[in-house]
Amino acid sequence: MDTPGENGVVRHGAREGAAVAISYDDGPGRGTEEILRLLDLHEAHATFFMVGSQAERFPHVARWVAGAGHDVGSHTFSHLDHQAIAPHEAVADMVAGAEAIAGVLGFEPKLYRAPYGHFVPETIGEAERRGWTCVHWSALGYDWAEDATPRSVADHVLADLAPGTIALLHDARRAKQMDPEPVTGATAILLEEIDRRGMRAVPVTDIL
Repeated sequence: MDTPGENGVVRHGAREGAAVAISYDDGPGRGTEEILRLLDLHEAHATFFMVGSQAERFPHVARWVAGAGHDVGSHTFSHLDHQAIAPHEAVADMVAGAEAIAGVLGFEPKLYRAPYGHFVPETIGEAERRGWTCVHWSALGYDWAEDATPRSVADHVLADLAPGTIALLHDARRAKQMDPEPVTGATAILLEEIDRRGMRAVPVTDIL
């Protein structure tokens, strides 16, 4: 198993076995419900790093995620770039996100991912103090690109897919418009390929 690096952030899971973790950022949103149906079809589980304001906007979807046995992580409240604001503001955004999610789900997420992967020492320190695990990723789908297609997104992830991979996709774009087809279509392709390879899609906590 990979342990947190010098900066206290996990980037990869256990390299033994056949388990991989697909994670989704920025939701709940337009893509979440279809992704949940696909995961259920394949008897797979994933990790959803929720933005607190989105969890408050779509509480029924947030509860569906948790009720279906998927991991829930915090992705701040407002999705601010923590490298572009004061440290105390970054910590406040991080904590507010977890509190908002707890208000919807009734429990505090123990996983944290910084927007854009921009972890700063102050948020890492606060996460450690609270007993949270900071999670980055090792495979990226680029599903936000204007020319993204289900095949292109899936191929980006498959290029780095191996035991312990933590893949990043997006089930929403916060306040921005989003065509969910590239990510939902890519999810279908990935789950089929994971099954074909005899692998398992599991929550992040299962491979850490």
